This record gives sequence, C-alpha cells and structure tokens, in this order.
Amino acid sequence: MKRTGRPLCLLLLLLAPAQAGLRGGMDPGGAAASVTAGVLPQGAVPADEDRSPASVTAGISADKIGLEDTLVYTMSFRDIDNPSQPDLSHLDDFRVLQTSRSTEFQLRNGAGTSVTRFAYYLMPTRTGRLDLPAVRYLHQGREYRTQAFVIEVVQGRLLAGASPRPAPPSFFDDDFFSSPFRDRQPQKVDSTLRAVLSKTTCLRGEPLLFRVLLYTRDRIEAVNMLSGASFAGFWQEWFPVPRSITPRSENVNGVAYQVYEVRKATLFASETGTLSIPALEFELQLADPASPFFGTQPLRRSTQEVRVTVNDPPPAAAGLPIGRFSFSLDCPREKADINEIVTLRMEIRGSGNVKALIPPLPPQSAQVQVYPPKVTHETSFSPSALAGTLRADIPVAFKTAGVVEIPPVEFRYYDPARGAVVGLRSEPLQITVSGEKTSVASASTLPGSAIVRRGEDIDFIKVGPLRDRSRPLHRRPWYAALVTLLFAANLLVLLKTAVWDRHVAASRLVKNRRILALALGRLARVRSGEEIAPTLERYFQEKSGLGPAETSDERIAAWLRRKGIERERIDKLLFLKGQSDLARFSQLKKSALELQRDLGDLRKLLKEIDGKLK
Repeated sequence: MKRTGRPLCLLLLLLAPAQAGLRGGMDPGGAAASVTAGVLPQGAVPADEDRSPASVTAGISADKIGLEDTLVYTMSFRDIDNPSQPDLSHLDDFRVLQTSRSTEFQLRNGAGTSVTRFAYYLMPTRTGRLDLPAVRYLHQGREYRTQAFVIEVVQGRLLAGASPRPAPPSFFDDDFFSSPFRDRQPQKVDSTLRAVLSKTTCLRGEPLLFRVLLYTRDRIEAVNMLSGASFAGFWQEWFPVPRSITPRSENVNGVAYQVYEVRKATLFASETGTLSIPALEFELQLADPASPFFGTQPLRRSTQEVRVTVNDPPPAAAGLPIGRFSFSLDCPREKADINEIVTLRMEIRGSGNVKALIPPLPPQSAQVQVYPPKVTHETSFSPSALAGTLRADIPVAFKTAGVVEIPPVEFRYYDPARGAVVGLRSEPLQITVSGEKTSVASASTLPGSAIVRRGEDIDFIKVGPLRDRSRPLHRRPWYAALVTLLFAANLLVLLKTAVWDRHVAASRLVKNRRILALALGRLARVRSGEEIAPTLERYFQEKSGLGPAETSDERIAAWLRRKGIERERIDKLLFLKGQSDLARFSQLKKSALELQRDLGDLRKLLKEIDGKLK
C-alpha cells in the first residue's frame, strides 16, 4: 500500500529540534520550568503552532476515542509571558480529570522562543460526535482563538498500547505508542524501578537505608511518586528530593543503563517479625521525540515489594538506642556565684534515630540541683546515611559554696556493626562556687531604705486624737459609675441570652450567613492550593449536615442539584475542588497569581450558590 503522508512527516521531523540528554539532570520533583507535560500519543491531531510571536494554538490526542478513554487536549501559548490557565469546566460533554502545565524555551538561529502548554485530561460523558469548541484568549488587547474539534466517541476503549515486538523480552521491556513520524515503528521503552534496601535482616530500631533506583535507557523528564510514603511497622525519615540528579552507568546483562536515585529514606523498624515494604507506584514523564509539540508521555512503573526480617536486640541492649554516636558534656564556666544558675551543654551526634534519644542527666547531689533540660534536634542527610545531632541545655543550681564537682555522665548505645554495647563517659566537671546562699525569708523586693522599725515612725499620732480621714465607699465619685457600668453589662448579657441567642442567632438566615462568612474567612487564609478542598468540604458539611465520611463529590453534586443549583456552577465548583485534591499529590504547584485568581472565582461562586440555597 502506497504511503501518502511520508513527505509531510519527514518535513515536520526536520523542523523539530533535536532532544538529547537530560537537560541539567533529571528533576524528580517535576518542576514546571523543566517538565514538558503536553503529551500527544499515537493518532494525535495537533494544530499548527503559529511561528509568529504571540500565538495560541490547540491540539488533541485523537479524533476518535472510546467512552472509557481519556482525551488529552493541549493548548500552547507561544511568546506570551505567564499566561493564565483557561477554565474548561463549562464543557457539557467532557469532564476534566486533571490538568498540567509546562514551559519550554527554544533557541533557533539566535532568537529565543518560549512556549507554555496546558494539558487537559478529558473524559467523555456520552457517545456520539462531541464538540470541543474554540477557546478565546485575550492578551494585550488582542484576542486569540484556537481551533474547534469534533470528537467521535464510541462504546468501550480504543486507545490501548501497541503489541510488543516479537523478540525475546527483557525484564525492562515495554512497547510504547507507535510514532507517526518514523515509519510507524514503535518506540521501545526501556525503563524500570527497583527498591533497594541496605539490609534484609536487622534489629528493631536499627537504621536501614531504603532507595528507589530508576534504570533507564530513555530520556526521562520527571519522576512523580503516586503512592503514600508511609510503611506499616516502620518509622521513616525521607531525604529531601534533589532538584537534579547525576546518573551513574551500570551494566545489566550486557546492556548499559543510566541509574538514577529518585527517592531515599532511612527506616527504623518498630516491630519484630517479617515486615513488608509495599510496592511504590511512580509516574515517569518520558520524552517523546516523535511529538511535534516536543511533549512527554506519562508512563507508570512500580517497585517490587521488599521484605525485612526484624529481630529483637540482645538483652544487654534492651531499651538502648541503636546506631553509632559520639557524646560530650561540658560547662562554659569555671566560676559561679552560689545564687546563679549555670547551664551545662550536652551534645550527642551520630547516625541513628537521634529524635528518639533521651539525654542522660547528671545525678542530684548535696551540692547540685539539676533541672529538666531544653532539648533541640538537628537532622543532616549524608549520601549514605541519616545523621543527626541532639543538643541539651541542662540548668544546674548550687546548694553549697566551694569546689563543686559534677561526676561523669555515661551515655550507652548498641552498635550493630560491632555487635556490642558501647558506653561513652564524659569528663568530670569542677566549678568554683563563691558567695553566701540567700535565704528565702530574707529575700525582699523592697530596697533597704524602705524597711521601717516599729515604734519610731508613728510618733506623730501621740500628740492628739486621730481624726477619721476615711470616706465611705458608696460616697466615692467613681462608685456610681461602676454600679451603672455593671448594671449595663448585666442587661446586655441578659438581652443576648434571652433575645439574640434564642431567636436571632438561632434563625436559619443568620446561621447561613455565619456559615458563609466562616467559609470565606477560611478561604482568605489559604496559602496553598491543597488547602482549598478541605475548606469546601467543611462548608458543605456545615451547610448540608453531611458527615465527614459522606462528603464526596457525588454527594455534594446530588445535594446541590436538589437545591436547584445550575449544573454549570456545580461543575465549576467541583473542578476547583478537584484541582486542590490533585495538588496534594502533584509536585507541580500553581503560582501565587493563579492561586489568587482561583480563590477569587471560588469566593464569587460560593456567594452565588449560597444565595440560592437560602
């Protein structure tokens, strides 16, 4: 069969700039400035991006999909600084599942071009020929209009992956969507994830290094962890996610792979027996060189389940911290007054669960009074272990003068590498204490000149009878004002209890206004996108009487429909709530300008909906 589209495909391929290597390393956090999220699989129908400055175009991933498929609708803004994300929640035939944003800078013939793309993941709500209308966008007084699309939707699922090549499969192999720009040969995906543990047998409380390694021969733009970072039976300390990762090369069965350490944590087993670290699911953003938009393809991979055998520490190490530590105790002063309080400084440094350490205190004695310490923790992440420092400031007071000796303090821990209990002892401290202890009875806040002697300061009353200089309390000028003020306060309390609380505040109108005011106040204090969804859920719980377990999108939509709220407002509200839910798990965050715009729309929408609920 003669191929008619080959010349056009070759022309587009020559126009596409080469993409090679991981630009500046791989960003596992999925930063918006380095991730291209406009994925267009096989069958994409991209709109031609205007080569002139300041253009807005759109593209779709397919013109025929199944009712169970997801359509990717991509809008591209060329040479428009910080464009705002268009709102597609008004679509009647599609439901917005998720959105993503990417920014790309291209340099051609000495001229720079920036392209910002918004990818919308749409699910059709019915079968038939569905319209995707054109989107209008206003920028600097000029209106841009994208192309309109018609999507044919049928029952079932159409967008499935291609079959694997008929070759002996590697444990890394996975066939991707075939590219329409390379004679429709499938792009081989060779990426996998492995969970690596420093030890498979350990003691309860012993630190274990857990790493997630990515083996790949592809170009990966970003790695996002989808699973929850919590393992039953373990206390975990996750290392910060670096902005860029330098790979190392490793040969696996004669094939050279680039290996990236995408996640790392230190685990401390809190239970004994055979514990399981479940498989973690990740989404890889795979660069698609065949895409005319230079986008990425999402690819999901999971680590394998890892099992650990945890034993009890030996009886001699029962209750002791496990790891490797250093210990010191010193006093910053050699001399002190007997009425002063001196602070001893203790430091415990090492690898292990430093946050669970309890600092040993010097013993109480006839010379020294020891008070509870002030403890601070610092955590540092070295490439091979989790390290930390415990600092304790221990106040001590002195009971006697002279040379006061604080005996050595011992800190004991169990070292699993040596298989023995290690005891570290501080040096004895000596402090020269001088002065006399001030008794509690003689302590006074008055100066010495204020002390009077009985019988010497009252001679003036002996010359004659004493005149009554007192005035009755009720004749004082402020007495009437005080009584009037107390009467008014009691009257106001009575009016509030009998009238306001029982009748006015208990009315439905005031209650609804109070619920709306509280919701708007909480939205005014929102500082990140993930805080919007809990605020909306709390508003509908107070408004509808639904419990926390009943507050779902379906229940909210059904309740609003019964109250006569239009579908357009319901869809827009759930769209903003869904964006907030996705922000909890996505590394890609909205800018402050976009967040303020969403909050403004949400406050206006809540007022409109609340006005119809009264």
